Amino acid sequence: MCLATRPAAPPESWSSRIARPDLNRIAAEFGLGRPVSVRPLAGGRAGIARLDTARGTFVVKPSYPSDDLELLEQVAAALGLAGLRQAQLLRSKAGSLRSRTGHYVQEFLPGQVSPQPTAEQTVAVMRYLADYHAALAALPLPPSWRAADTIWTQVASADYLVLVLPGLLQRFGFADQTGSAVAALRDAAPAMAALPRQLVHSDIGPDNVLMQGTEVVAVIDFTPMYQPALFAVATAVYWYQVYGRSELDCEAIWSSLRLAGARRPWPAAETGLWPAMLAREALRRLATPLALADQAGTGLPAMTAQRHAAVLALIRAWPELAAR
Repeated sequence: MCLATRPAAPPESWSSRIARPDLNRIAAEFGLGRPVSVRPLAGGRAGIARLDTARGTFVVKPSYPSDDLELLEQVAAALGLAGLRQAQLLRSKAGSLRSRTGHYVQEFLPGQVSPQPTAEQTVAVMRYLADYHAALAALPLPPSWRAADTIWTQVASADYLVLVLPGLLQRFGFADQTGSAVAALRDAAPAMAALPRQLVHSDIGPDNVLMQGTEVVAVIDFTPMYQPALFAVATAVYWYQVYGRSELDCEAIWSSLRLAGARRPWPAAETGLWPAMLAREALRRLATPLALADQAGTGLPAMTAQRHAAVLALIRAWPELAAR
């Protein structure tokens, strides 16, 4: 998944965390059949294993303390009712979603991630989002998620980005070049706070979308947040059309918003906030490694500079983006 949307995994390797004896035990707990082979899941985070057994192929993941597996099960059910694929969670023979070793098991879905998606794949993903978040709109969110206060929810807050991010940039030696984006977010923050919220996937990027050609198979690694649907679309557009680009295609960015609103056309109040919401996402992505490094007292990962560059690219495109 995209950088730092969950706590970092423990330092041990996937092979020590998911050893063959553990997999034998997990397979027995969940009634998966005799293990035949195990390998790291292609494109997956460290610690995630693809397990082939006599009964089929499964994905075994270490469970973080923050993982709400009951919620993930409800999400898969809601998407399934809407005709959208989602890796189903398996329950053990005792009825538990979490194994005694601290792992959980999902069905294996076909498809591959596309780190460099084509224009056709990008269009397919944006269309998919219209159905995806419509299916989640009525799903009740546990009160603990509504009131969550973690580093991940903090960096997603407009107040944090306006009040804290400038100081973090200064602390880590970045020139003060993001002021106009922060100012645009500050001006838009009251209207953003009035938008309706729902359960959303807060980390939709090319490495979290399984595809077969130009068809979306499923969005994976569900990362829940309680935010407006517009926020979730900005997440996807950031990864597909902002990050890593020195020049932005403003028409494609607006077209993506229209495609993602096919099920519920965006009201004027939301389209008017679109450039500022995209700025909020770019600033969130920049704030994440800064906040983590500040908390841990470590240096910055190399991609921080690329995230800073993405904010600057958005600032350069702002006159055209905001005029549409």
